[in-house]
Amino acid sequence: MPDPGDHSELTRLRAEVALLRDELATARKAEEKVETRLAKMRAARDLAESSANVLSRALADRLRIDGSERGRKRSLLARRQRGPTAEERQQLELIRSSPLFDAAWYLRNNHDVVKAGDEPGLHFLRHPTRPARAPSPDFDTARYVDAHPEVLEEGINPLVHFLLSEEGKRADRYPPQP
Repeated sequence: MPDPGDHSELTRLRAEVALLRDELATARKAEEKVETRLAKMRAARDLAESSANVLSRALADRLRIDGSERGRKRSLLARRQRGPTAEERQQLELIRSSPLFDAAWYLRNNHDVVKAGDEPGLHFLRHPTRPARAPSPDFDTARYVDAHPEVLEEGINPLVHFLLSEEGKRADRYPPQP
């Protein structure tokens, strides 16, 4: 004959399992809500990043000073910045043509350049080391200067020095990836 105490224990365990199932269902619903909110936040972040990229590229274009034509009007924002010298024009073209210089990225990471209304390429050409500024996420100016102190002694822009070197001709970043 079955023990009546076993029946009550079984009933208690069933009630506990039912309670645990309810708690699990509640936790799953809460997790779904969090995942939904997280997905919305990620979408908003991606949209903000995309907008920032578009705006910073537009700003970089607006600030661009083209030294190829004398007397040509410069952008309103860049009028405060002295135009490039003949030597700077060559270096500026080298910098601008390199995938290691990203004008939009430079502006997003150097708000003082935006506030000053300076053209990003010319600003980086003239002010790469005080403070050390990276022209893109793929070139570490500070590490390059540490490895090549002659750039400071000779007053050469670190990216220009790198791009003209043998090392820079075959590299797509500095420091190189192992």
